[in-house]
Order: sequence, then structure tokens, then C-alpha cells
Amino acid sequence: MYAVIDIGSNTVRLVLYRLVSGEFRQVLSSKESAGLAGYVEKDGRMNERGIQKAIRVLQHFQQLLSEIHPDKIFAFATASLRNISNTEEVLAAITAVCPLDIQVLSGEKEALLDYYGALRTITRPEGLMVDIGGGSTELVYFRDRQAERASSLPMGSLNLYNRFVHDVLPTEKELDAISAYAQEQIRQLSFPLPDGQRPELLCGVGGTCRASCKLSDELYHESAGYTGYPCKRIAKMLRLFHSDRRRLLSAMIKSAPDRLHTLLPGLAILDAVSDYFGCTSFSASPYGVREGYLLYRLEDRHEP
Repeated sequence: MYAVIDIGSNTVRLVLYRLVSGEFRQVLSSKESAGLAGYVEKDGRMNERGIQKAIRVLQHFQQLLSEIHPDKIFAFATASLRNISNTEEVLAAITAVCPLDIQVLSGEKEALLDYYGALRTITRPEGLMVDIGGGSTELVYFRDRQAERASSLPMGSLNLYNRFVHDVLPTEKELDAISAYAQEQIRQLSFPLPDGQRPELLCGVGGTCRASCKLSDELYHESAGYTGYPCKRIAKMLRLFHSDRRRLLSAMIKSAPDRLHTLLPGLAILDAVSDYFGCTSFSASPYGVREGYLLYRLEDRHEP
């Protein structure tokens, strides 16, 4: 049995996997909404409260693991520790209390591991993969089931919420500002596609993308699940915030209550990506960076 700890900007998650007939099966998943991106000061440093929050969550996970005794424990951090100015200080403080070997992934590596993990559920040979995390957004363009471009933006659902929103939910003006900012960041991204390709498929990875599928099903009385919906519906869901706010918020509470404050900023990013690259259909994968990281580590160590 293998344990993977994913230290993200919004949530910290522990997942236990068992290898069955060459396939990984989840046997336990536990998450804590740590909101680490909210403890980053204007100078880019994570403050002491954030460090202690991370330590408390990881201590809790270690207590769980002490009763389970997995064969191996793998721990990694994404934008939560990558996009701060005192990464080494924070790592030293955490590992002084929690003896974990924590690898801080670069943005490009996170993107490629997202794709590696999601690959088993991607059926089309060509498309664009997006992972909207709390502190960053990863993109991978793939063709013939091979990753050809990978990039990362330091823009996620939680840090946009922290930057633009002054209450639990954004005002109409704040949501418009989030959308404009996301569109501008995407336009400035150097991510040329070969031969002017405009991939039809947008494949989502991570909690925001999966929550968007649940929200879509709730709003439009469907049961598509992760098979998704037309990309034009992303903008349609966002417009409901202006035209039928009560209906949208009711559906958000029913479908993704734990993402109430970050789902709208996440949808704004998703809409900006879909619009810029001209994607027409959206689907989500239940797998992503954790599964990709586990496969990478096991292959790296030449383990079964």
C-alpha cells in the first residue's frame, strides 16, 4: 500500500492506494481545507500562521499513517510552496516536526504529471488538458496521446479569490474583474500550438474541474458526470451570476458546498482557457497529479 500526500494551495490531501492487478485502487482519501495561499504576505512569504497550519495538517496525516503502516509515503507540494519566496524556510520548519521527504514540483513538471495521471481516462488522441488548482493553472497540449506543450500560470481559484473578493462570494463587479484578469493572463501566455491547431477537447483535472461537472448536472438536470458538457456552457453558468444569482448559488451549495468561495473564480479561469484556445467540448478526469506522481516515483525507483 502506498500513501501520497499532496500539499496544495487550497487543500492538503492524503490518499492511500493499493496495487491490484497492475492498477491503482484508492482505499482511503482524506483532505483538509488548509487554504495555504491565504497566508502569503505581500512580499511573497508564507507567514508563521500558514506554516503552523501546514504542520498541524501534516501531523494529523502522520498520526493516521502511523496506524496504517503503508509500504511507502510520498509527499509533494505544488504552487503552495513553489510560488512563495521562503520555500526553503517553510520546508525546514515542516520537516523539523514532520519527517517527510517533500518534493516541490515545478509548474511544468506538475502539468506533465497531471497529464500522466489523467492519460488512462483520456480517450481522444488530441486535446488540451487543464488543471485549475488553488494557486496555479497547468496546461498540457497533447497530440497522438503524447504531451507536446506544457506550461503553468501562477493563477488559481484561491489566489484570485484572495486578490479580488472581499466577502464570501464576489460581487458582480469583482467577478467581472476576475474574468478580465484571467483572460489577460491567458493572452500573455507563451503557449503556441502547432500549425494553428485549435483542440476540440478540453480535459479538466482537479477539484475545480470536477466540481464544474457537478454544477452543470445540477443546473441543467443532467447526469453526465465527468463525461462533461459543451464548453459554451462555462460562460453560460458564469452569466447566471448576473441574471439568476439565486438559481446559481442554490446549485453551487447542492453540488460543491466545500468550494463555494473558489468555484466562481475557477470557472472564470476555465472559461478564459476554453475561449482562448477555441475548445468545444469539456470533460473531467478522476485522476491527475497524485496518480501521475505515484506512477513516476514507482517507475523512478524501479518498483512494481
